[in-house]
Amino acid sequence: MLIEQVREEYRRRFGEQPEVITRAPGRVNLIGEHTDYSGGFVFPIAIDRMTYVAAGRVSARSVVFSVDRGEGSPFDAATVEPGEMRKWTKYVAGVAWAMRQVGKSPGNLRAVVGTDIPLGGGLSSSAAIELAFAVAWNEMYDLGLQPEDMAPIGRACENQFVGANTGIMDQMASALGKAGQAMFIDTRDAIVRYAPVPDDLAVAILDTGVRHSHAGGEYGARRADVEGAEAKLGRSLRDSKLEDLDQTREPLTVSEYRRAHHVISENARSLAFAEALDAGDRVAMGRLMREAHRSMQMDFEASCPELDHMAAAAWQTAGVVGARVTGGGFGGACVALIQKDEVEAALLSILAQYRETSGKAGEAILTTASDGAQRVN
Repeated sequence: MLIEQVREEYRRRFGEQPEVITRAPGRVNLIGEHTDYSGGFVFPIAIDRMTYVAAGRVSARSVVFSVDRGEGSPFDAATVEPGEMRKWTKYVAGVAWAMRQVGKSPGNLRAVVGTDIPLGGGLSSSAAIELAFAVAWNEMYDLGLQPEDMAPIGRACENQFVGANTGIMDQMASALGKAGQAMFIDTRDAIVRYAPVPDDLAVAILDTGVRHSHAGGEYGARRADVEGAEAKLGRSLRDSKLEDLDQTREPLTVSEYRRAHHVISENARSLAFAEALDAGDRVAMGRLMREAHRSMQMDFEASCPELDHMAAAAWQTAGVVGARVTGGGFGGACVALIQKDEVEAALLSILAQYRETSGKAGEAILTTASDGAQRVN
């Protein structure tokens, strides 16, 4: 088990048992993409793929090691600042920095981290490492943080330290997940309504094998278009309607219009999906997921050919209720809701079609809704 792997690696490297072991889940988003940084609606679940951290206090500089990516760069939790760290260690040091911004004093640590979340696969591996380390620091140094406090800390790390201008959905899902429950989140007011995942539906992650980075230029360009549209509208897209896009004092650019059209319509789809889930309307759920994918493809232009091939394969397969790109896009995975009594045959069919149309081998991962970030020893 991964927990034993990080525990043993910690003992081997540092000659003693870790003080704490923590874990934090990745997430898959059923609907509501690129709406969270406009205060919109999202519908993720925390998945049963995890990042584990084995950690102990140390008086010297912090030292971290990843069983997946090797040695991290050492840093001082009390003084590290944005721009000083590179590669994956930014996601660790940035948590300490973000804690200091809210008046907390995390001391140094030594730690081993391991994950079974596909890196760059659109499943929030970055939020998981942020939240797993946030819990470790909170536990070891008695910082008094609650799960709802840790999500903004993770986001501050991501936005201001790492340089990925994301919303807060990923961190909220990783911090506040509940086993068996999807999370309908109003990201403006930080309100979470839990909704059970139907017992007869399986949640499948359909990984294209194409990797992405939110710190790259494409994600930032989409965010800039959204913010440009909001500036011309004079209000958040959360509070806007589609007809408002043609009534701005200064005309929107083509890209601003299309990005805003996606966000406004995606908020409406998210609300409608919540109603359809409550009502057990599988037809509506499938239609809304397909529309959401098309909007990501055509309006937000954040899909890619592999994601489109994977979604189309799912749409054509018996037993699939709905499927769409999940996560920020530009690679990663689709999510599918599949009837459990047909899931094995459905996944074989989807992957066979995907290989035929894309020329690539995808991977299917069945997942379940998990509890959020916590200490596990």
